[in-house]
Parts: sequence; C-alpha cells; structure tokens
Amino acid sequence: MTSFFSFSTRTVLAQAAVLALQCLAADAALAQSADSAATQKLEAVEVTGQSRSQQLQNVPIAMQVMSGAALEKLGASTLADVDVFIPGLAIDASQATRPNIYMRGVGTQDFGIGTDSPVGIYLNGVYSGKTGGALLDFNDVKRVEVLKGPQGTLFGRNAAAGAISIVTNDPSAQYEVDGMLRLGNQGTRHIELLYNAPVGEDVAFRFTAVDQHSDGWIRNQFNGVQFGGDNSWGTRAALRWSGDTTSVNLTWEHEEMNEPGPATFSMTGGVVNFGAPSTWVSPFPPVLNNDASPDVQSRRFDGVTLRVEHSLPFAELTSITAYRGFTSQNYQDNDASSNPATFFSANNVESNSTWQQEFKLNGKTALVDWLAGASAYHESATQANPVSATTTSLDTLFNHAAGVAPFALLTQIANQLGAASNNVLLTNVNLLGQSWTETMHTTGGYSAYAVYGDAIWHLDPATNLTTGVRFTHDSKTFSWLNPLRSAPGLDAQLSGLTAGGFFTTVSALAGAGQLGPLTPQTVAVLQHLVSSNIEFNNPGTLTTPYQTSASWNNTSPRLVLDHHFGADHMVYGSWTEGYQSGGFNAVDVNGRYNPEYVTNWELGAKGQLRDLGLSYDASAFHYAYTNLQDLVLVQNANAGIPGYQVVNSDQHADGLDLGLQWQIDRTWRLTGTGEYIDQTYSKYTTPTGINLTGQPVGTPKFSGTAGVAAAWGMLGGMGNFNLTYGYVGPQRCNTYTTGQGTCFKAPTFQVGEAEQRVDTRLGWNAPSNKWGVALLVNNLTNNQYIHSVSALGEPFGSPYAYLTKPRMVAIEFNAKL
Repeated sequence: MTSFFSFSTRTVLAQAAVLALQCLAADAALAQSADSAATQKLEAVEVTGQSRSQQLQNVPIAMQVMSGAALEKLGASTLADVDVFIPGLAIDASQATRPNIYMRGVGTQDFGIGTDSPVGIYLNGVYSGKTGGALLDFNDVKRVEVLKGPQGTLFGRNAAAGAISIVTNDPSAQYEVDGMLRLGNQGTRHIELLYNAPVGEDVAFRFTAVDQHSDGWIRNQFNGVQFGGDNSWGTRAALRWSGDTTSVNLTWEHEEMNEPGPATFSMTGGVVNFGAPSTWVSPFPPVLNNDASPDVQSRRFDGVTLRVEHSLPFAELTSITAYRGFTSQNYQDNDASSNPATFFSANNVESNSTWQQEFKLNGKTALVDWLAGASAYHESATQANPVSATTTSLDTLFNHAAGVAPFALLTQIANQLGAASNNVLLTNVNLLGQSWTETMHTTGGYSAYAVYGDAIWHLDPATNLTTGVRFTHDSKTFSWLNPLRSAPGLDAQLSGLTAGGFFTTVSALAGAGQLGPLTPQTVAVLQHLVSSNIEFNNPGTLTTPYQTSASWNNTSPRLVLDHHFGADHMVYGSWTEGYQSGGFNAVDVNGRYNPEYVTNWELGAKGQLRDLGLSYDASAFHYAYTNLQDLVLVQNANAGIPGYQVVNSDQHADGLDLGLQWQIDRTWRLTGTGEYIDQTYSKYTTPTGINLTGQPVGTPKFSGTAGVAAAWGMLGGMGNFNLTYGYVGPQRCNTYTTGQGTCFKAPTFQVGEAEQRVDTRLGWNAPSNKWGVALLVNNLTNNQYIHSVSALGEPFGSPYAYLTKPRMVAIEFNAKL
C-alpha cells in the first residue's frame, strides 16, 4: 500500500530546513522573548465524562485525563502507547486489529464478532467497538478521559467495566496551519498536518492528517522482512456551522493500516518440545523466524458523524448520528518457527458496519442538573477464521496425542506397495508437506436500544445526590458455517489412491494381519481422518449455516452522594450496577455467553491546596461480577488443534486509586498516580476441571506512574522537559495459568514479570511560539519483556511469546503559521 504521504524523507528534511530558517528569521524580526512568568497555580481541567461540561475536581468518578499536549509529549500514537501511564488500564495490542483491553482487571480475550468488550471506547461520543475500530491512531486529539467502573447511565452502550472517551478538536473561527515531523531510529517517521479556517461568517472547516511509519525493530530470518514496525495513515475533515441557537458539526474520518503481522518468538528454540513450561527456553536475545504466508495485519476504516446541538428554552438538545465501517485482516505465525514439523497459522478476516443514533437532553435548575437520553445501535458483521497447517505438522500433532502419524504412515504403505508391485504411481505418493486450511465463517446482526437518565440533585449548597438509571434491550442474530477443509494437493493424491483401490487393498491386507497392528477399522479411521475437518468439525454446518438468536433486557441504576468542603475539597460515595448482554462464540457452533452483571461500590475524595499548588484524588472501590464473560484456549481431547471455549466466572475485587499533582513553582511540576487491586475468583472451574475459586485472576496488585515536568525561559524562548515513569507489577499466577505456561518463573526468564518504562522529552519553543524542536525517547532504559505467551502452538510442540518493543529515539520539529 502506498502511504498517504508519498514524498521522500530527504524532501521532507529539505522542506523542514527551509521552514526552520524562515521561522528563525521571523523570530529575529519579532525581537521578543517568551513570557516565562507563569504563576504557581493549578490548571482547571474541563471534562465531559458525565455528558456535561464540568471541572475534573468536581466529578464524583474515579477518572484520569490526558490532554492532547500530554499525548504529544509522550510521543503516543494510540491508546496502547499510554496504558502503562494510566494505572488500572491494560491494553494488549500485540495484534493491532484485535486488541485486548482491560480496566481494573476486567476485559475479555474474545476476538470474535459475537461479543463485546466490557470497556467501552468512544470517539466524540460514538461507540467504537472492540476489534478493528477500537485502536485507531490519535488524530487531532483534545483529550482522553478514562472513567473507571460502570458508566451505563452516561454512555450509549458497553461500559460495564469503564469507559474511554476520546475527544477531538472541533473546527473554530481561528485560522490555523500547523505541522509536525518526527524522525527516529528504526526508520521512524511521524507526520501530522492541520489546517483550520473560517468559511464565511458562521462556518468553519478543519482538516487533519497523520502518517505513522517505522521499519520495525527486528528482521525475520526466514524472509528478511522487518517486523515490529508501523505503517498507517489517517485523515479527518470536519465542517461546523454555528447559528444563534444551533450548531451542526459534520465529520468524516478515514484510516488505513498495512504492516507485517505480529512478530511471534519461539519458546523452544524452534524445535519440537512437548515438555512442561519449565523446559522452555528464553526468547531473549530475540530471534525471529516466522514462516507464515501471508503474514500481515491490515485495516481500512471509514466513519461519518453528524452532531447537532440546539438550545431549547429549558434544555440543550444534542443529536449524534454516526456510521462506522471497517475491513480488517490479521494473519500471523502461530508456531513462531520455520520448522516444517510445527507449521501452524490461525488468522482473522473481518468486515463490520454500524449505525448509531443518540439523543441527549441536558438541563439545569436551582434544584437539579438533569440528563435524559435515548440511543439506538445496529451492527452487521462478518468474520472468517482460517486455520492453516500442513500434513507434516498435523502428523506432529497426531503422533504426540495418539501415537500415530497418519500422513506419514499412509505414504509409507503406498510406497511399499508400489515397490512390491512395481507401481510407479504408488511409489511416487507423498502425502506430507501438503497445505491444509479449515475456516469458520460467521455472521452477526445486532440491535441495541436504550433510554437512560441521570440527575444531580442539589440537596444544599454543599451536597449533591446523583440518581441515574438505564433501561436496555439487546438482540442478536448469529450464524456459523464450517465447510470442508481446503487441501488441493492432498485431495488430488487421495482421489488417485481411492480410484486405484488403494484403501480397499490396504483394508484387505490389514484384515489378513499383514500390516501389523492395523485393522480394517483403523484403516477406515485413517481414511476418514485425512479427508475430514480436524478443528472446525461440526457435521451440521459443513454445507448449511446454523443460525440462532437471543435477546436480553436490563435495568441498571446509579446512586452517588457527594459533599463539598468549601470550593476546594469534595468527598463522595457511589453505588452502581452495570450490565453487558450475552453473546456467541465465533469459533464454536452454538457456543453462547450469558449476560454479565456487576455491582460497584466506591468511596472517594478530590481536592486541592491552592497555596501549595497541590491537587489530589483518591478512591476506594469494591466490585462483584456475575457471569463475567471470557474466552479460553482449551486443548482438544480428541487429539485435534486446541479450541476456544466460552467461560463465565464470578469475580470480585477490592482496590484503591490514588492521584497527586504538585505544581512546586512556575518551573517544576510533579505528578503521581497509582492503583492497588486484589482481584480473585468468587466462583470458577476451568473447562479442564481446575477449581480456581478463591485464587487470583491474574491482575497485578499494583501499577503506578510518576512524572516530573519543567518549563523555563531559554534563549529567549521556552525550554521544556518531561520524564514519565510507568510500573506494572507482576502478574498473579494461579494453578491454571502456571500449568498453561502463561504465568510462571523459569531459571532464565519469567512470564508475567513486572514491567517498567521510562519516556522522556527535552524541547525548546521559539520566542514567537510558532516553531519548536524536541528530542523524544520512548523506553529510555531499553527494557524488553515477554508481554504474553500463547499456548496455541503447544499441540505442535511450539509455544510462543509476544515481546515488548525496544527503545525509540526521535527528533521532532513543529511549526505553525
């Protein structure tokens, strides 16, 4: 795919140099120095997480906000780049089109189209789903709000564990032309462009574009291709009309991504190893040897949003109408080696479109600030999950599980019979090395309707009582089809063998006792085995889809009491219930999820000490989940490829969120955030029969961040410095994850160890504030970790890992007219 920005890096640098000289000349002509007399005060942060414009310190919800400027200083391109700096948020973006997102330990591993994530992601109030449209590049972001705990009365759908609200900049009447270029190691190139201008008296237009590219940090020894890089670009165009009582905002956004598939690293050194996890080897130093073909992840995304805001005599009316559509594919190597005996690739191809309509009314009186809303949502989705192996690697699987290698055995018998009868056709038979692909095809049609309300009652000047409720109706229709496996090379040979009476002859020889332990019955089993599906083997859906449907209704309430001690301090307590509809397992015919329910209690405090430049927030929480949905990988008892199975568990957790910001003086600012959580199973037995009740789920007990920032007068302009440290504690192992090898400690490495990261930035802005330069370093200490381990390759004796990225260093130049 051709990048949106097709000009060469040399041209970019030349143009940047010319622009820099022009800006220097302009600054010299201005002959003015930047004003560095910033006062020691705390910045007021405005948020809209409660569907109202409020100051962050007045919102009785545990939430963390990152401004667009903060994201830029971190060099963040997507949400996955900042989760380590938001305690309680965890995003596994090893597979960019099917990320796993967790809030306070709650999320899902399910990548299928039959379910949703309990963490809702919203872009300008529009629900983004959980797969291909969830992890788009940041483009002209104003702020990111992370709200923890159930938020169903405030957002349109699927926010049982929390919500992430991404807010972008609207068109304005101000003329703006901005650009930013970032160049770094690993072939990193990041470009941002902005154009904003008034179009007549009441209309404004805004266009932004972003291009993100890096070559990758490791070379694949199998084919020489660089892996671990980025290659995406996106645009957004918005038109805003503002009248006396009405404003209309129409936005179109587009993004494309096309890059090598996720890099997977062998835990066995590329050899077949069916031993316990303690016999695995460290993937460090990293060696990449992926032989899947294709090996690519890509996405094409389009979205259109119409937002209309109108002032009524008694309230503000907001209408949001939105369309989202994307196609994506994720092909990868699932044995992490080029060993023919272990070849395996499990993939995902998806197409999705959604229509959303939401109406909100906001009003306020001396007694109450109220919100009422209604939403409708419709989604159409298709998915294909191809699973590819070869007859050679399938022999590895069967030989380990059942003590027989059917393709090698039949090849040997055919060759021996050919030699004995001087039959060249039989002598040349070779059933090994043939491709084998099975595919599950699924379709889904979903509708969701909801009405909700939220009212903040002013009991007295210092005390508020918030009451909220949401009524939801969800309906889903789903179908599965798993046609006969595709193995053209194998079938050509099997057809010739069958036509020549090979299996009849072999069965007769087995009946006569001339083939050792083989019997006519085992010959029939072998013939069926090499001709039939192994993974997706439901006989009822080989030729005709199986379709089913289900619907659910729910009422979820919210109750919050907050009290203010003067203008600067607040305490609050809340009780909230949340819900997520049931769903379907996309890779198991008629596999179903029950609805999940959560009850969340929270006690918190927020405030600031103005004279000291100090602000704080703290919240203690307890939640209890019933039927929390997830998907786990289960080894096939019939010697087949492992399958994903629906599970529901009851879980509970106790935790504490803390946040602190200290503006020491006009130069220095310190920040710190942290979360402690103790999450365990209340009731759960794994599909393999292991009782995990009372054991930890796996969520680290502690995660936290610390940061220091400075701004000072320098060379007539302003220097700035940021250093941010993020820490995520070790994963808490349980009996199941230790046995699966997804959480354990070996002599030379550890799966699930604590992770640390340091990002820093040193910059300078010119006196005119129209241009600046900066040096950025992500992962300053160059720490790399085993981010996760997959057991998907274990039946082939080839478990594998995903690794975090090494250090990235870049120089940034920004300018505006």
